[in-house]
Amino acid sequence: MKRPALLIGLCYIAGLVIASKTDILSCGVMILTAIGIILYRRSVWKYVVFSTLSCLIACCSYWHHAEQTENRQKEWIGKEIIFTGEVKEKTVYSGGSADYILKGEIDGYPVKIEIFRGEDEFAYGDIVTIKGKPEKIVSDYLFNREEYAKAKNLFLCFEQYSEMEIQEVKHAEKQTLSGMIYNWREQVTENIQNHMPEDTAAMLTGMLFGDKTALRHSVKTALYRTGIGHILAVSGLHLDFLAMCLGWILEKIKAGRKLSFCLTGMLCGIFVICASGTISVKRACIMVLLSQSAKIFFRRTNAFNSLAVAMLLLGIENPFVIHSSSFWLSCSGAFGVGVVAQYMTKEIFSTLWKNFFTGVWTFITVLPASVLFFGEISFISPITNLFLTPICLLSILSGVGAVCFGGNGAIAEFFLYVANQLNQIVLTISDHIAGMPWTNFSTDSELLFGMITAGIIFIISMQIYNQNKKMTTISVAVVLCITGLALNWERISQAEELKIAVLGEETQCLLAVRYGEEAVLFDITGNYYAPDYAESYLKGVKKLKGLYEGNPKDKLFRRYQEYLAFLPPEEVWLMKETEFPMPNIAVNGTNTAEEKELLFHGAKIEVKPKQIRIEYAGKVYFCKNDQTKIEETPDILVIYGTSKQIQPECGILIILDENSSYVADEHTYLKENNLEVAMTKDGKCRTRRLE
Repeated sequence: MKRPALLIGLCYIAGLVIASKTDILSCGVMILTAIGIILYRRSVWKYVVFSTLSCLIACCSYWHHAEQTENRQKEWIGKEIIFTGEVKEKTVYSGGSADYILKGEIDGYPVKIEIFRGEDEFAYGDIVTIKGKPEKIVSDYLFNREEYAKAKNLFLCFEQYSEMEIQEVKHAEKQTLSGMIYNWREQVTENIQNHMPEDTAAMLTGMLFGDKTALRHSVKTALYRTGIGHILAVSGLHLDFLAMCLGWILEKIKAGRKLSFCLTGMLCGIFVICASGTISVKRACIMVLLSQSAKIFFRRTNAFNSLAVAMLLLGIENPFVIHSSSFWLSCSGAFGVGVVAQYMTKEIFSTLWKNFFTGVWTFITVLPASVLFFGEISFISPITNLFLTPICLLSILSGVGAVCFGGNGAIAEFFLYVANQLNQIVLTISDHIAGMPWTNFSTDSELLFGMITAGIIFIISMQIYNQNKKMTTISVAVVLCITGLALNWERISQAEELKIAVLGEETQCLLAVRYGEEAVLFDITGNYYAPDYAESYLKGVKKLKGLYEGNPKDKLFRRYQEYLAFLPPEEVWLMKETEFPMPNIAVNGTNTAEEKELLFHGAKIEVKPKQIRIEYAGKVYFCKNDQTKIEETPDILVIYGTSKQIQPECGILIILDENSSYVADEHTYLKENNLEVAMTKDGKCRTRRLE
């Protein structure tokens, strides 16, 4: 049998995906399909049997893991428990709050629990005993926490303000390896920050350690829009680069194969620990070790086989790994660089063109995962990676040199000076590119994922049937063209829709009104996280006509300045006067008015304290708190804050208070503060939950 690892590994991951989307009936369908293929073509029975078995084993593993997890959640969530666990991971944020992952047991069952604290209290290896009622980890509009937690086998949490009592803390007698690495990393990070400007230092520590907590949001946005955001995640690229440098040194000193393998293994092990064992680093570690082990046995490695083995081992270790964006991005990137690009650029001998087309094919290969997990993608990624990634790798190399000297001393300062200059070049270019609206594309489309899925099936089918590079290239071009036309058709069909979104958390209310590629924001309650919701929803918007703030605060406006750095409002209106100096986030400055009327693409909008009225295509959209009285019966009514009074009848009723006496039905939405209502010019309305 040719390439058994490839066959078994890919089929195992396929089985995990199938199990996550279907039930046990899919097993019967797989078995019947396998029997049919064997009867039709008996010569392939070995391949069919092994692939089917791999899929079935993966399905059973996933379902067993999911059932156990669900049963434990039902048993423990909402009930008071006493849990004792060891601190295995910690993240300290810039505001001083901290996030810990504790590993322990409940009723003899191994469990990992996440706790949030207002300050940094515990160290790696501390044994913490907690009493309280754990909660289920749930997602929101800003972040899919549930999928993220699944990938880490993490299903219970104590929020910062939950009823949780720390009963006992036993500090570790001896510092753990993770603790020593964490403390060393913190010391080195502090030294780097002392010798470099804020942004370049944060970028360097992000590239070296994967710690992005010190990076300003606008800097991260610029790097991701430029297409080089992957450089901030300590990933396979970093390990591959360091392994390549080590291999070059070992080759120069003529080290033996076994010594090279041992030293490379040590590098991989240290790197995995320093990177907190991320999925992408584990994947790269497995592939690097497979590549090195082949030399011992005088074999040649195959990137596709190595990738399949890595995916298989990661899937066996944790069946829920398929819920990780890091897994899919890392594997698709490795597949793009090591398999697709190598195959498609084999006859290209010019180094520059080979690197360019390698970037293009890698971008195309990673595109489906980017569409699935990110709100926007960078069109300019193949070009920027060609020129900026080498600069970033040189900066990493300089950073490693500084780290070897602890980040202090004349030699370390020289390396940090070089890294600072290189990072400054990257940040300057990224900041310029991120401000260009045509360089990125929003993936917020109901049609896009279906088109990408159908396109993948079509391209793979064409490659299997023809096994011809030219036909594969043509099929990719056809898929991209059809997808582009379909998305353009969707955009044109929705061009005359006025979209009004209720955004925020709990009973907070931020209204975003969109028409085509323009928008206007009405921040009624002034919640601290309102800029996060605004930035997330406005992906794809090219012009922000205005920001109307009903409860202006200094810290809130500074967050708007950071989150809307590449989409500044043309003007800002404060609906009440303030005494503190406002940061300049508007193109045309800041104005103050108690009431305001404006026209926005045919919509008449009236803004008053604690209420907004929007009239469009004969429909009236009203947003108010529970105390505000209205004289009319609107077609769409939004009530923010607590809601106890009976409201007038209307076509669509959105109440953000989940304790309201109303009952959710087809036209009443409770606690739906991330809901979009689209109104067409002929008066039709449709609602969409934002996910």
